[in-house]
Amino acid sequence: MAKKSTAKTKPPQTLTDFIEEFDQYSSGSDYLKCFRGQWDSSWPNVAGIFRSDLKELLENEKTAVRDLISVQPHEFASDETMFDKLVRMQHFGLPTRLLDVSRNALVALYFSTDPGDEPSDGMVTAFAIQPEHVKYFDSDTVSCLANLANMTSKEKAQINQLRKNLKGNISSAGNIKKFNKHDVIQRLHQFIRSEKPYFQDIINPKDLFVPYYVHPKMSNRRILAQSGAFIIYGIVEPKVYFPVRIEPEPFIVPENKKRTIRKALDNIGINESTLFPEIDKAAARIKDQYRKR
Repeated sequence: MAKKSTAKTKPPQTLTDFIEEFDQYSSGSDYLKCFRGQWDSSWPNVAGIFRSDLKELLENEKTAVRDLISVQPHEFASDETMFDKLVRMQHFGLPTRLLDVSRNALVALYFSTDPGDEPSDGMVTAFAIQPEHVKYFDSDTVSCLANLANMTSKEKAQINQLRKNLKGNISSAGNIKKFNKHDVIQRLHQFIRSEKPYFQDIINPKDLFVPYYVHPKMSNRRILAQSGAFIIYGIVEPKVYFPVRIEPEPFIVPENKKRTIRKALDNIGINESTLFPEIDKAAARIKDQYRKR
């Protein structure tokens, strides 16, 4: 029996319904819009490493990152920054502090129609990102957040405590100067300078505790095909998702409509082989086409 959503309004039932709903939402403000699709509507929208079943991975984030790079160094040889490495790790299936999103609502809808491991309503969550929380792949703020993956659990706990100890406006010049003098923050500076030698000791403590939307390099075929982007998280998982989600309810995809909607998406060219352009996916799709005959 499918798990049902608690959404109060009647969900859209067809691809046309969803397109109309997405269009209405996207015209609601001038904020940047992005979308995330999940096959199970009961899942929270969190970066993989913050999932409740991956606490051990979060505790050992630094070691896990190094383990993967050490066994596949050639895969990361062209990556210039820690953010680049996290994107690649995410691509290969290691949960990171990145949350996958798409600028294309229909791509998110495709992922929400996955049948999953058990029957469940799917969900598309729409987010409107405030301009001050939009960054690019080469942003200093993104470097600060990405390089938290190089810090031990103990070091991240120290940073969290430093933030709590600050009085008044945490972004004041005095607090920023005080924050950056601590040894653990100096350690973070070292990791950032390994990719940006010009980086100065002016990390705003606020930036280490809120997520930012990141425009990635469109050098990855899958990111390009999926109109992909990321939201990168800081020290801790916020209790309230930030940036602000303007849409009051997620778009629920009824379990009994998933197959019909996915077929309609296939008819307009949104399918596994176009969203996952690797040759193995294309080969699998061709095989399935002939299997049906």
